[in-house]
Amino acid sequence: MPSIEHIQTLLTQDSLSQDLKNIAQKVLHHERISTDDALILYKEGEIGFLGALANFIREEKFGDKTFFNRNFHIEPTNVCVFSCAFCSYSRLYKNKEEGWELSAEQMMHIVKNTMVSLSLKSIS
Repeated sequence: MPSIEHIQTLLTQDSLSQDLKNIAQKVLHHERISTDDALILYKEGEIGFLGALANFIREEKFGDKTFFNRNFHIEPTNVCVFSCAFCSYSRLYKNKEEGWELSAEQMMHIVKNTMVSLSLKSIS
């Protein structure tokens, strides 16, 4: 089902809040969403709904093409000062003894091993 039809189907669902319907209408009409809209999406938007909106925008910009970027990143620590609702692995700074921290040498070891295993030619 093309993205626009998928979103139009979502808009007919009674379970979707009026706020989310309004945001979807903005996306369909190529209008920029506000900071308040973004907060509503964060608090109320289910992953399927967010994916439908994102896919609509992707198809509008790039057609039926998807781009893939092969990369990796290193988490130097899992000790964090934030309490993000979506984070499942971090340890708060006040409980930092429960966490871990990589040294510079350990991070370089990860980079070298990953370059070999993924056949990477450069790092940026």
